[in-house]
Amino acid sequence: MREIVKIADNIVSPLGMGTEANYGAVKAGGSALKVYPEMFGMAGPFCAAVFEPLTIESGVEGDFSRFEKLAILAVQGAVRGSDTDTASGGTVFVLSTTKGDLETPLAVSARKIAAYFGNSNTPLVVSNACISGVAAQIAAMRALRSGRYSTAVVVGADELSRFTLSGFQCLKALSAEPCHPYSAVRNGLNLGEAGACIVYKAVDKAADGDWVIENGVIRNDANHISGPSRTGEGSYNALRAVLSGISPEEIAFINAHGTSTNYNDEMEAIAISRTPLASAPVNTLKGCYGHTLGAAGILETILSMAAVDDGTVLGTHGFESLGVSKPISVSVDNSATHKRAFVKLLSGFGGVNAAMVMRKRAADDLPYSTPQAVCNKEFTESAPVELSLENFTLKGFNPNTLGAPYPKYFKMDNLCRLGYVASEILLKDSTNRFTPREDTAVILFNANSSSDNDRKYLATITPEEFYPSPSLFVYTLPNIVTGEIAIRNKFMGETSMYILEKQDITEMQAIVSEAFQDPVTKRVIWGWVDFKSEDEFYTQLTFDVILSGMK
Repeated sequence: MREIVKIADNIVSPLGMGTEANYGAVKAGGSALKVYPEMFGMAGPFCAAVFEPLTIESGVEGDFSRFEKLAILAVQGAVRGSDTDTASGGTVFVLSTTKGDLETPLAVSARKIAAYFGNSNTPLVVSNACISGVAAQIAAMRALRSGRYSTAVVVGADELSRFTLSGFQCLKALSAEPCHPYSAVRNGLNLGEAGACIVYKAVDKAADGDWVIENGVIRNDANHISGPSRTGEGSYNALRAVLSGISPEEIAFINAHGTSTNYNDEMEAIAISRTPLASAPVNTLKGCYGHTLGAAGILETILSMAAVDDGTVLGTHGFESLGVSKPISVSVDNSATHKRAFVKLLSGFGGVNAAMVMRKRAADDLPYSTPQAVCNKEFTESAPVELSLENFTLKGFNPNTLGAPYPKYFKMDNLCRLGYVASEILLKDSTNRFTPREDTAVILFNANSSSDNDRKYLATITPEEFYPSPSLFVYTLPNIVTGEIAIRNKFMGETSMYILEKQDITEMQAIVSEAFQDPVTKRVIWGWVDFKSEDEFYTQLTFDVILSGMK
């Protein structure tokens, strides 16, 4: 099994330009969060981390959006001075984001970013809600382990906009003051914008001092598209899986999501308390940067590596007194550590949870005895379910014709309805449906993300009504369709959403094959679910069961 090592990284944020500047600011207790009396037409003040005007716009020449420039700046700082050949056929670009710039399809932005660095391979966009940054690193890890590529440039970026601000405000999730993670006085999250990049390389054996991805997994809690499991089931399952074969005594800290919302912080505390890491230090960086969405998982991984390099467990900016039901060990102030591994933990809408273990190798270290799998692509494949204008009409469709009534269908957006109908037809004869199971993954692809619902949501943001329906906003994430399928069927395995420029079966099959590196995964429901309009949609779903190739 090839090992995946970090060879370069970079952070571009309102707190500083470059990893060193950002780490120094965080260690010194700095925060980029500020209260803005007005911006983007917000109805009232809000607190966020925002770049100074023109910091990003003037940083890159060419016909690029502000979002694309932010991603390019993050990559530039990472590859500058490293031996990364960004134009090599062995290098893949992986973009992590939740919304991009809304004006350009995500896959088109990814292509422009990769092309700026001379790369002509098909870039991969991971849009898996708030876990996107960790999910992108997991996707890169798998592609490198499989041998498809030798180097992966993983970049995460998101920018603030009236779209995201109004959405989180209509969910009553925003705080008008700097956030207080895990605290009794917490009253919501802050948003932030940032770009972050990690370059990974596959090697036969990691060297002394190398940072290695030891393991990474994704799990769904199959609970609710916008509310986490009250028992922390998805987060707990992700932690349990990622810690297999690892001694808890080796973990310096858990860098958690810690958004400062009531339900997320409580859920994470419950999940952590159920693991052997119940007494490990826990920190979060949301009090320094806010929630940077698609950049969060990458930015926070980079700073956690820098902290371990510095022999430090960072404190949690904004923490006051513990306000969760389980006595987790929130790191209040910076403290010393001699340990060389940490856990990165994230969760998000659509029921998604992700965990990853990173370790700085010493000369005499061996890889962790984490169970891993290699898939040789010997699958049994179901007959695909295909829905298009030629054989299906979504408008007015009665889901009761598929079997048992499912009232939730009528609350779904069109993308989720399309995925739901196809999955119901696909799985109608499956055994053990509706029984909780971790062995089944749902991995979907499309080209148009959630653009149909994005347009509808944008049209409702007016000066008279800045905060539209929260249920409409939740469906502006493309991965919600995977969550709806998981909730319906009680699938508690991986759920992932990827954006490609077009339906590329070869690329899709490669990604599905690599998902079987997770030894828990035995079946994958996968395919193309794309809804651009009522006159332009297409779905093709199938499921594969691994027969052999485990080792």
